[in-house]
Amino acid sequence: MEAAVRFVTIDDAGKAHDGWTSEALDALPPLDIAFGNSDGFYSPAVREFMTGILKSPSLDWFQSAAAGIENPALVMIGQKARLYTTNHTQAEAMAEWALWQALDFLRNGPRHRALQAEGAWKRTKAREIRGSLWLVVGYGSIGQAVGRRVTALGGQVTGLRRSPGPAEGAARIVAPSELMTELPRADIVLLCPPHTPETENMAGADFFAAMAPEALFLNLGRGALVDEAALMAALDAGRPAFAALDVTRTEPLPEGSPLWRHPKISITPHDSSETPGTVAGADETFLANLAHYLSGKPMKHLVEPVAFLAG
Repeated sequence: MEAAVRFVTIDDAGKAHDGWTSEALDALPPLDIAFGNSDGFYSPAVREFMTGILKSPSLDWFQSAAAGIENPALVMIGQKARLYTTNHTQAEAMAEWALWQALDFLRNGPRHRALQAEGAWKRTKAREIRGSLWLVVGYGSIGQAVGRRVTALGGQVTGLRRSPGPAEGAARIVAPSELMTELPRADIVLLCPPHTPETENMAGADFFAAMAPEALFLNLGRGALVDEAALMAALDAGRPAFAALDVTRTEPLPEGSPLWRHPKISITPHDSSETPGTVAGADETFLANLAHYLSGKPMKHLVEPVAFLAG
């Protein structure tokens, strides 16, 4: 019985192989379907992978392991493929990053580590997630994953998004026009909207001035959402109290960036989603969508072609 799909893989050296037999192929053949998993994005063979996709004359469907579509290479693929689908299972790992950073902040992690380094037995007061107020700006899949966890621990979540109505994990949903009203009330403010002309530099001087002095600022969205100079100035002025960033405007963050050494900033290298569960989740999304594709059923996380026109 002939397989419905012929799988072809590409290794780190850029060499193509038959997915069933591992037989080496002379070249990557024209592709009808492509799965851009994390290996595809970060492998040394990413150039060969992307070139093979973009040169294929009849690319019918591209499944991305990412949620975002603004990367220039992904925009080109989106303009070429008839169908383009994304993946949102990484939201679970990213939500745990937010909880990790929040717990470290609320439980006064930096102070405890400094006392340990000194060998000093000094009790330090801390706060709890229970009773904390969270404002999640851009309440999509990441926001909902955060909201479920925070609510389970006794916190209260307000989600900010364009579409009204209830959403999982949020006690309240408010419109973007309510941002400046909600900022002073929040103990923790999390950014996770996409980067668009409207959201660029949305977290600037006025944004930070509106936050509570004892609040934590988190960014899981894109670096371009934040005016980094304004953030450092605000932290120096004592409002907000601390910031944790998984994304920065320039990536990789240059060694000389003052963000690295700011005492009130925690930096992670855009790796909040880097877990085995994220890899498995992306594979599961692809396989589920493949079954839908082959049977003619509607596919999950389908992106409308108009989304790529601006690119």
